[in-house]
Amino acid sequence: MSHLIQLITIWISGHPQVAGLAVLLISFSESLAGIGLLVPGAALMLAAGALIAAGALAFWPTMGWAVLGAVLADGLSYWLGRHYREDIRSFRIFARHQAVLARGEAFFQAHGGKSVFFGRFVGPLRPVIPLVAGMLAMKPERFFLYNVLSALGWAPAYLLPGMAFGASLALAGEVAGRLAILLALVLFGGWAVFFLSRRIVGLAVRRFPAWEQGLRTVLRRSPLRRQWLGGLLDPDQPLFRPLLLLSLLFVGAAWIFLGITEDVVTGDPLVRLDHSVYHLLQGLRSPWGDVIMIGLTMLGDAAVTMPLALAAVAWLFWRRDRYSGLFLAGTVAGGLLLVTVVKNLTRIPRPVDMYGGAVHWAFPSSHAAMSVVVFGFLAMLCCRELSARRRWLPVALAVFLMTAIGASRLYLGAHWFSDVAGGYSLGTAWLVLLLIAYFHHAPSCSFRGLSVLCLTVFLLAAGLHWSMSFAGSRQRYALRYQEKTMAAATWLAGEWRRLPAARQDLEGEPEQPLNVQYAGDLAWLRKQLRTKGWLRPVGLTPMTALHWLLAEPEPRQLPILPQVHDGRHEKLLLIHSRPAGREGFLALRLWPTGIRLDGAAPLWVGTLTRMSVHRYLGLVNLPRTRQVVSPAGLAAGLPVERKVVRRPDGRPVLLLRQTGR
Repeated sequence: MSHLIQLITIWISGHPQVAGLAVLLISFSESLAGIGLLVPGAALMLAAGALIAAGALAFWPTMGWAVLGAVLADGLSYWLGRHYREDIRSFRIFARHQAVLARGEAFFQAHGGKSVFFGRFVGPLRPVIPLVAGMLAMKPERFFLYNVLSALGWAPAYLLPGMAFGASLALAGEVAGRLAILLALVLFGGWAVFFLSRRIVGLAVRRFPAWEQGLRTVLRRSPLRRQWLGGLLDPDQPLFRPLLLLSLLFVGAAWIFLGITEDVVTGDPLVRLDHSVYHLLQGLRSPWGDVIMIGLTMLGDAAVTMPLALAAVAWLFWRRDRYSGLFLAGTVAGGLLLVTVVKNLTRIPRPVDMYGGAVHWAFPSSHAAMSVVVFGFLAMLCCRELSARRRWLPVALAVFLMTAIGASRLYLGAHWFSDVAGGYSLGTAWLVLLLIAYFHHAPSCSFRGLSVLCLTVFLLAAGLHWSMSFAGSRQRYALRYQEKTMAAATWLAGEWRRLPAARQDLEGEPEQPLNVQYAGDLAWLRKQLRTKGWLRPVGLTPMTALHWLLAEPEPRQLPILPQVHDGRHEKLLLIHSRPAGREGFLALRLWPTGIRLDGAAPLWVGTLTRMSVHRYLGLVNLPRTRQVVSPAGLAAGLPVERKVVRRPDGRPVLLLRQTGR
């Protein structure tokens, strides 16, 4: 990702006029009547903001081009509406979006001229309101006043989030490209879950009645329907629609689970996919990424899901809805029993042994299965107390939690891909089977208040679990490294070449080679370097992070973000006590290698770089790595064994070995 942004930045730097024209066209197409309904201009404007944060585009010229494009597009839309009036409705592109045009007219009638300003910030109405204003003969001078004012507010409203996102990726990239990619995936995945949930629920509400009516007709004409289905899908019962949908889901989920189980037991190609996914995701791990994913995976622990289920059962009994309470309790208890039985029948080992007891085995993932069972059943109950327009909210939240928990299990190496897929399919099949039985005899009841209860208990249980068990979970899911030994003589003689030549983040970063290797105690080296002016930087805490907002900070006042090599942060970070003004300051980082020389002295690998303070968004001052410098003069005059060697490309590497105590 960092290489791609760098290439884009270089190209744009050489073609600034083309870049400005592109921003104008994006803004123009996003706001133009008809075209704006089809072009994903909002996403492209966010991308332009990210390029501003990366330094590829200048803020004020880019904003100027965006404002100009928006003003021109709305002006053209207004002219089209004023010129063609009612004939606009016969245009093919608007004939397909009559509902949007009608909403625009209703919005304009309700808000008058102010709708030109407010409509700019309402997604589907943005390219329609200027057209409607022209059709309804709004005065030109009044329209253009609102047009310009709204464009001046709209452009930064779309560029600034993209700038914030780009700056956050830059900050994450300083720590690790892995973390930047992980954050991008989490943000995009969360947005996709909520977006798709709303669209799918809306599509089901609109289209399912027609499909339902067709199946009702088929079943009424079939003399064998009662014999085949036992009256379960009776087309004359009021709950025919949900029972039909659940039946289709059950057949699909059960078929997928049986297929995955067969592949896992027989060692089919799915098992080879398991290893590929495992190694790919382990390559994305970073310490801060682990913190995010451990927090997500703990949301699927029994310490969170069981209190949530018990609180909902108690609430249902208190509301005298014993039927729903018993079904919820039976669904959760049955799901736990089913997962445990399948685990002990298949006995598939985990990628890394990290659990004991009933959940020792991997297949299927109990976290994935029980997140579907608990969150799915509660989402169904909560949907019944909400209006049709809001029923997608509990569904979206439940799907997000299920997806996030399953992804975290894969990222942390707690499960194979087949384990999570099997857990999802088994949990879905069991949940749907119980929901079919529940809906088949469900009495009429009110669940008002259940959503607030579930959300409150969930947040309290999650917060308590995080506060009490996060440290233990972090130790459980930590990356495992195998320690090796090497002879000191062979290391000095040439085995130093076996250590990584560049900091390994995604595929290694050739612009930041590892040019220091040290054998010995870190505390001793830190003490010796202190006599030469090397100091620890300010530690990174929520309070010291505020130093990044200082107007004219000294580098020694600023906390420095840790960097990742081979999935670990550096164990030693020192900066020189005399920064060289605009030239920046020196930083020394050392990471463990997992190797001991002669079985005693630990071997460390690191880099000596020059850093400088970079200003983001005109607000945040962040120390960033500028270049790698020669380590030849490092530790000169200290009681260490020193040797400067060179790689085949001529780059020097400094070998240090502790000689004193």
